[in-house]
Amino acid sequence: MKTYLIAANWKQNGTKKSLSRLTKGIIKSAKNKKITNSIILLPPSIYIDNISTLLKQKTLQNKKISLGAQNISPYIDGAFTGEISTNMLKDYNCKYVLIGHSERRHIFLEKNKEIAAKVKLAIDSKLSVIFCVGETIAERNKKETKRIIAQQLKIGLSSAVNLIKKNTAKLVVAYEPVWAIGTGRTAKPKDIQDVHIFIQKTLSIILGNKSKLIKILYGGSVNEVNASLILKLDNVDGALVGGASLNTKKFIEICSSI
Repeated sequence: MKTYLIAANWKQNGTKKSLSRLTKGIIKSAKNKKITNSIILLPPSIYIDNISTLLKQKTLQNKKISLGAQNISPYIDGAFTGEISTNMLKDYNCKYVLIGHSERRHIFLEKNKEIAAKVKLAIDSKLSVIFCVGETIAERNKKETKRIIAQQLKIGLSSAVNLIKKNTAKLVVAYEPVWAIGTGRTAKPKDIQDVHIFIQKTLSIILGNKSKLIKILYGGSVNEVNASLILKLDNVDGALVGGASLNTKKFIEICSSI
């Protein structure tokens, strides 16, 4: 039976109290076997310590739930005010880091080369990367989706190709059409399939045969209503969930929808 990977990106949302309550609800469902798929929680960095403590206390031998960060510094350490290093994340048992999210690209203007440095550093530091790719509405309207995604993949992974080939478990790719994030709009099933197939083909060019082992998630207004349909599509190995992951009931429904 296929195991899906469901990542909860809480972005800049929540309080210590609300996210603790959310985490406890997710843990309880995982323990009760309502959730059989693997889960990654990506809280705001200031709450990573608290969520890490809850996971240690509550899950015991339960390995269904992993902890990750929403971003990292491209530098190991040094005079970089406000940044968070990979070593800092490892102190709190973080296993994953989200890199290249559209909001980092388009709001904070991160470029492909900076993103490539983060990918290499993360994998060098024994973290697994959830690497985001996707097109804007303007790029989509110009039929540039595949060109943009190929460029993001080729440049973003360029510095870490050999590392990924040695351990493909260190990379997860998430397709997140920018025009569908937080808008309530979701790509049509055929569009999702076509892009995921293209991502797989592009990964095979970059990484060779081992690319088949890399999970490809869909992220773009995934919710409890459309999750089952999306996850049943070929070449979809899970979901990157935003707003719906802040609601315990909705997120559990997504995680147990297939």
